[in-house]
Amino acid sequence: MRIDLARALFAALFMSWQAHAAQFVIVNADFPNEGFNDPTPAAPVGGNAGTTLGEQRINVFLRAAEIWGKSLKSEQTIHVFAFFDNTMFCNATSATLGGAASAFSYADVPAAPGGKPLPPDTWYPVALAEKITHQDIVDDPTFPFEIFAIFNPDLGTPGCLPASPWYLGLDNNEAPNQIDFLAVVLHELAHGLGFSVQPTVASSGARVDGLPSVWEQFMLDTSTGKRWIEMTDAERAASARNTLNLVWAGQHGSNVVPSVLDFRTQVDVVAPSALGAHDAQAAAFGPPLRNGHDVAGPMVAPTDAGGVSPIDGCEPLSGPGIAGAIVLVDRGTCTFTVKVKNAQNAGAIAAIVANNTSGLPAMGGADPTITIPSVGITQALGTALRGALPSVFVSIGLDSTTRAGTVANFPRLYTPSAFAQGSSVSHWDTTATPNLLMEPNINSDLVSRVRNPDDLTRNLFTDIGW
Repeated sequence: MRIDLARALFAALFMSWQAHAAQFVIVNADFPNEGFNDPTPAAPVGGNAGTTLGEQRINVFLRAAEIWGKSLKSEQTIHVFAFFDNTMFCNATSATLGGAASAFSYADVPAAPGGKPLPPDTWYPVALAEKITHQDIVDDPTFPFEIFAIFNPDLGTPGCLPASPWYLGLDNNEAPNQIDFLAVVLHELAHGLGFSVQPTVASSGARVDGLPSVWEQFMLDTSTGKRWIEMTDAERAASARNTLNLVWAGQHGSNVVPSVLDFRTQVDVVAPSALGAHDAQAAAFGPPLRNGHDVAGPMVAPTDAGGVSPIDGCEPLSGPGIAGAIVLVDRGTCTFTVKVKNAQNAGAIAAIVANNTSGLPAMGGADPTITIPSVGITQALGTALRGALPSVFVSIGLDSTTRAGTVANFPRLYTPSAFAQGSSVSHWDTTATPNLLMEPNINSDLVSRVRNPDDLTRNLFTDIGW
């Protein structure tokens, strides 16, 4: 039984890399002078010796295939249909970097000699199905591939993140404004290999032909105590929007959490104590929080000099009690670094940014002049803190009993209350620290390693059968 998830025309130019464990064949589907065939001269960078833009893109893709090939075991060749497409969404401030998927899903495939049959009545991505059954099972001669991958060629050009071009080095040493193509290719190949709840439709919870995907047995909603495999369509749809409460409960993915993830960042409301301790998101800039070194003080929520909102911290802050206090501002209008720098300039010892939507805000940005710590909190906690002022005293630090991005030691999956097409469910949550390869956004601190102690991705793959 098969489902088609991707299909296209292709050109017969092959690039392959043979690993001891798994072999990838990358099929260049670009037209002449485009994408992988772009003849634009390029200087070697970061260990990438290519002398044209196309050659450097090929080299990055082959390095990603090498990394995954060394991390997986399969007797079957994994064919990747890959190309660049300049019609992908992109504007001056945001872009779709790329996308990939398993070309097909299969269920109820019997074993070939040396293999095992697929567990009954469960959809598997084709590359994994072939690994388990020890046979090539793609039976479509017009599209004989396991993975479909597409990427945006226009980053760094006018109208398409003009200040954020691709970095084509092989060393994860991109500049702060660059986007590491190697990290993106590793991320997208992982989706094609099976880091996805597909073919189950996460937004509606609907299953194809009534069968679950292999992911569903490992997805636990900590609010209801149910795994997705036990839920109705409506329950799965609700769980996909249950912010911070859907986790991966596979044994291998959760066992290595302590060796991969740091301690949880938290805001502990000392007074009024009834508000208790809460998850927070540490900023990517400023001094890092250290275990046993909390920053504590009275909280103030000063007004700024105007602008869109007097409480967003986007203009210089004023009012009594800021010096030596922890400042609360709302997310929105300007960058996180601007807000925190304004708090620092006013004499605050730390800053807390309350989200303007569900979940925790990803506190990204860079400013080497920021010397105070800052964290993001949920919109609900921000509202509660404002309601308790002026008698609020808080402590910001690390919780040495809990790992960041987890519930009961299980790593969270990304489930914002407003469903994010292409991002929700089939990614790790952004509360994980350090950042993980399979979060919905590519982060600058990623390394080209996909297993414990650097990442959880390979361990999740072990849970589903790789």
